[in-house]
Amino acid sequence: MIQKIKPIPYIAIILFSLFALINNTIAQNAYSSGLKAILIVGDQQDGTNSAIAEMNELASLFTQNGVYVYKFYNNNTDWQNIVNVARDCSFFVYSGHGSNQGVGGAVGGLSLNEMISTNELMSTLRLKNNAMVLFKSVCNGAGSSAGDDDDIQISEAKNRVTNYSYPFFSVGASAYYANNFQKGVYNFLNDFLSGLNLKQAYVNSTKTWTNIEMDETFSKDSGKSISIASSNWGGSSTRTTYTNGVRRVETVPSSKQYDIAFVGNKNFSILNMK
Repeated sequence: MIQKIKPIPYIAIILFSLFALINNTIAQNAYSSGLKAILIVGDQQDGTNSAIAEMNELASLFTQNGVYVYKFYNNNTDWQNIVNVARDCSFFVYSGHGSNQGVGGAVGGLSLNEMISTNELMSTLRLKNNAMVLFKSVCNGAGSSAGDDDDIQISEAKNRVTNYSYPFFSVGASAYYANNFQKGVYNFLNDFLSGLNLKQAYVNSTKTWTNIEMDETFSKDSGKSISIASSNWGGSSTRTTYTNGVRRVETVPSSKQYDIAFVGNKNFSILNMK
């Protein structure tokens, strides 16, 4: 069957092209303000090299869009050095293990050369005002963890995302985004740097593999929203975990996963990062 497509009126094409040009020009003007990004890769055992390679793809994307990049990878993740640089950065990107160093034993904190607790993060880290925090394949960051045996339920996923995101809002960030898929953060960031707002870029990133599970007002700030997207493919999957540096690979039944999340004002865009 041949399906004919109704021609688009020239005026629509002109308006669309004009909008795209204006949107791109606005974004480029934002880049000229000298935005900076700090990219951090914690030790991930035999997955460290691939994590660094993927982070370098993000570095190239930032550079192509006029954003200056600082890199702190693997053994070069001294916290004080990171703190010294981060205060000038509008993007904070982390790839590494999640932890339970949050307030009161909740999830939170970073796994670097040393474990950085949520309390230490809040007391020492400062980001440039209206910064964005990006978590790339971090356990608990978007809800799910490699150690989960069953569906943790959306309520627990929301607790985890809340506990990981809110500390960054106290140190200068205005937006938080986490994605556990390969290229997930890259594709989201590409949209965001192109001028899409936080919600638009997030929705685009959920369309291929996930469904948006919840979208509501953030409990710790009524001016922000929290949204989480999940997947449920069934079957089985290979799970790799590390305990005290010991690697364990096992095949486990697949359960619902909470893979992508954002917290922030839905209309937040690169124009807010001046």
